[in-house]
Amino acid sequence: MKEVKNSLAICLAAMLGGWLRYLISSFVTFTGHFPLATLLVNYLGTFILVYLVKGYLANKQVSKRFILAISTGFCGGLTTFSSLLLDSIKLVDLGLYTDFILYLVLSIGGSLWIALWAGKKVGL
Repeated sequence: MKEVKNSLAICLAAMLGGWLRYLISSFVTFTGHFPLATLLVNYLGTFILVYLVKGYLANKQVSKRFILAISTGFCGGLTTFSSLLLDSIKLVDLGLYTDFILYLVLSIGGSLWIALWAGKKVGL
């Protein structure tokens, strides 16, 4: 029964994360050919994951199910490595190699350093 409840919590949170990703993608489109929406959701997801799960919620009395729903469900539904790869392929197909490299550096480097650092600073 515990696994069913965990699975349901993850599914519901993933639905919300995916919905937020859709909304962001609807309002933030490619800037020229640059996939800004995917970059933003990956930054936001990294920030939320570090701030809430590793910082704020770690110091509160919340259930492990809630943390699992936020980390695996919501942030997993929000962030999108598969979209990052699809956007990267589009840039290469268009011959925009500088944008391709810039996008990968900003996506991976930004998520690892900027959003991670910001989440830790705000959450701890």
